[in-house]
Order: sequence, then structure tokens, then C-alpha cells
Amino acid sequence: MKKIIYVFIAVLILPLITYGQHMRRDDKGPFKKIEELEKIKIIEALGMDETTTLKFFARRTKFREEQGRLFDDSNTLLNKMEEEVKSGTKNDAELKNDLSQYWEIQNKLEKHKEEFFNSLTDILSYNQITELIVFEKKFRDEIRKVLFQERQRRLK
Repeated sequence: MKKIIYVFIAVLILPLITYGQHMRRDDKGPFKKIEELEKIKIIEALGMDETTTLKFFARRTKFREEQGRLFDDSNTLLNKMEEEVKSGTKNDAELKNDLSQYWEIQNKLEKHKEEFFNSLTDILSYNQITELIVFEKKFRDEIRKVLFQERQRRLK
């Protein structure tokens, strides 16, 4: 069963590798396939019924949109800080302020994630929420592993 899942993931990842660096963040092509696989696996792992599934994914979509905005803010600030460090035009006080803003965004990301999982208690049991957290970690690790293996294979 695991071999089938690995092959399926590899097939889904192949377009991602092919288009890799040429894709913009807005172009969801290969990522859409991975998201669909993840959704199916979440439904299976948590044993959700149709109503729960609809509620969960609506809430998760809203959560991910907000997380995306916070990630964009973080990346914008990091790019700004990178330019400031390269140019050497900012003094320590200004850089300290930028760092403070960066850590504030990072804290918001973590707090928002915690709030999302806490908000699920009305539709999922604590056991399901725990399974979800474990599933997401394993899924990300597996995708990362498949991508890394494919990259290593291509470099040989």
C-alpha cells in the first residue's frame, strides 16, 4: 500500500519538478493535484462525514488564505531587510524595528495556527485534531522526501 502511495505521490510531483522554478505562486497547476490528494487522505484519516468535511474545508480554506497573507507580509519584509543589509543604508535602530516587525508576523502566524486548530473543536474531536496535526506533518515530510529523491535522481 505504501508503495502505491509513493508512486502516486511521485506521479503527482513530476509536473511540479518539471515546471519547478518557472512557476509563480499564483500558478497552482501541480500544487492543485497535491492539494486534492491531501484532501482525500485527510478525509480518510479522520473518517469525516460529508457535513463535517464541508465545514472543515471551508474553515481550512479561510485559514490558509489568512496564513498566505501573513507569509506574503513576512516575505516582503524579508526582501526589504535583505536589500537594506546589502545597501547598508539602515542604522541599527531601523534594523531593530524591521526585526521587531518580522518577529511580530512570525508570532501572528503561530497564534493564527493555534487559533485555527482550537476552532475545530466544534466539528472534530480532540483525537481527530491530533490525528490531523500528525497527518499534516507526515504528509509534508513525505512530499519533501519525494521531491528530494527526485532532485537527487535528476542530478545523477
